[in-house]
Amino acid sequence: MKGPNNWNSSNVWVDAYNKLHLKLSKSPTTGGWTCAELYTKTKFSFGTFRWFIEGPIDKLDPNVVLGLFTYGGIDGTNEIDIEVAKWGQTDPVASNLFYTVYPRRLDVSKPVSTGTRLSLQGIYTTNQFTWSYNHVTSEIQEGFIIGPLTENRIFSYTTPKYFSSAVPYIRAPIHMNLWTFQGKPPINGEEVEIIIHDFNYTKA
Repeated sequence: MKGPNNWNSSNVWVDAYNKLHLKLSKSPTTGGWTCAELYTKTKFSFGTFRWFIEGPIDKLDPNVVLGLFTYGGIDGTNEIDIEVAKWGQTDPVASNLFYTVYPRRLDVSKPVSTGTRLSLQGIYTTNQFTWSYNHVTSEIQEGFIIGPLTENRIFSYTTPKYFSSAVPYIRAPIHMNLWTFQGKPPINGEEVEIIIHDFNYTKA
């Protein structure tokens, strides 16, 4: 789904306050768009993955995608996704937050997924998933939350019981990206910047 995007390392940086910035930008000379992506060298396994994000993610342009996910290197397997996107849909009530978990092997199950319409009061959210051997629970909370998982919860999803034997189990890097659906520029023509204040991983 990433399509023909152009990736530019200058669209990813850490500021003086140790906050990570991802930017979707337009070249003033060519008019082309460049996207942001980074991934860890460290591979992670079961545990809780939590991002503290600043940005109006509920108001992203229909062609803009924010991805927070594990990726094992083979498409369609061993991947756990948080994706804020409308996939080109211009309907104002279309879902714009999706959780998807891909099976450990292509032959054991199809991926499981859910989507919802995200509408926020502000621009600060806590986004996370907890990965265990037999299920994955993903959720989003309003504000920066380090306390109980139920506090300010907006939406959550747990993989169904029938998927328990298909839950990913291979250690994988973390990816974070900001890109355009099918390589199409933002409909509104505006650049986008997302700030990740922190990323926490708690081993199970």
